[in-house]
Amino acid sequence: MKLPLGVVMGGVSAEHEISLRSGNQVLLNIDKNRYAVRAIVITSDNRYYVRDIIGESVPSLESLCALDGLPPPYRSHEFKGPFAPHETGEIWAPCKAAFLALHGDMGEDGRIQGFLDTLDIPYNGSGVLASALAMNKVVSKRLFAQAGLDTPPFSLYGAGHPETSAASVAALHGFPCFVKCPQSGSSRLMGRARDAKDLERLLAEYKRFADEILIETAIPGIEFTCPVLEYPDGSTRALPPIEIRPKTADFFDFDAKYTDNGSEEIVPAPRDPGLLDRIQKSALTAHALLGCRGVSRTDMIFSNNMLYVLEVNTLPGMTANSLLPKSFATTGGSYSDLLDILIQTAVKRHGRCPP
Repeated sequence: MKLPLGVVMGGVSAEHEISLRSGNQVLLNIDKNRYAVRAIVITSDNRYYVRDIIGESVPSLESLCALDGLPPPYRSHEFKGPFAPHETGEIWAPCKAAFLALHGDMGEDGRIQGFLDTLDIPYNGSGVLASALAMNKVVSKRLFAQAGLDTPPFSLYGAGHPETSAASVAALHGFPCFVKCPQSGSSRLMGRARDAKDLERLLAEYKRFADEILIETAIPGIEFTCPVLEYPDGSTRALPPIEIRPKTADFFDFDAKYTDNGSEEIVPAPRDPGLLDRIQKSALTAHALLGCRGVSRTDMIFSNNMLYVLEVNTLPGMTANSLLPKSFATTGGSYSDLLDILIQTAVKRHGRCPP
């Protein structure tokens, strides 16, 4: 019997389009002999649309994006909707599990996870607490430091930090430095300040989106990322680390991540086995420290024999250019195999430890 599965994508965050790309790839690659798939699309204005996937007929990325391009009720003849969040009971009723292809606010920060917990629907990835901790770069950095993991020096700017000014940031961190909204991903709302003018511009821009802005010292070095995957038998393993070499940018920004040939992503990373072992151990430590489950991906910088942990992603991207599927492929598994592991792990864990 097929498992009724809701694949959830879109959402209200700045990563809406990336989530649609992830969800589209899931729909294209999931084993439809094993799962009765229901596409659940959340628009940028927090309206829900639903379509059951019959056979191999999968909505195109263009049709998914079009749900945000027109006002209701003209958005789509393919999907049923729109539903307000409080009207979605019939959307979730058939689902025995959910695959979250969401990123960012209300997708990766614990809120949708808590909602699914109340419905008693298992889902891939971490629970409420780990999702919230990992999404908040300030809290997670403090936990990394307490656990003995190195992380770049940082300052906080905003109304709650009157001691921090653009001048004090420049004096402490120098240039270039990174300016980030602490709860944004996919390198959205993140910039590299090359000078004082850049810094002031980024601070002014980002304070419209966050009460607290994170400034980090830029560590020159080699960038790596390392996924951690939990398997249905309960074991957890670090996958092969990926070395990232941006081609068209100074750092691994949004375009370098999601533009074809925007960066060179080498897996397994062509480095000393001792360094690769350190990277995998740090990824496992960060995963366990935040209480992650199912899957995570930890970003790091290696410089002067120091390994700096940058952040942990609890719902790594699943697009055609995403790093988790690339790392998993080097172990001999397919994208479809990866989906099976993520879903079956969630279902079996839910059976062992119901919310």
